[in-house]
Amino acid sequence: MSNFRVCKITIDMNEMINFTKFDDKQDAEHYAKNQSSADTTHQYEIQKNHDGAFMTIKSYQSGQEI
Repeated sequence: MSNFRVCKITIDMNEMINFTKFDDKQDAEHYAKNQSSADTTHQYEIQKNHDGAFMTIKSYQSGQEI
């Protein structure tokens, strides 16, 4: 099971569209920041796996941490 994932979230409805799995936090952060810079209509949340439950640890929108 992956330790981290980046979720693509709609800004207006706050619904998850999809997610990408990562084993490394730094890779997840780079991916989220880069994707959010190119896609200003969605928010990208970095989530960490805690015993099977994912919890948001950081969010990016328009290339900026929010």
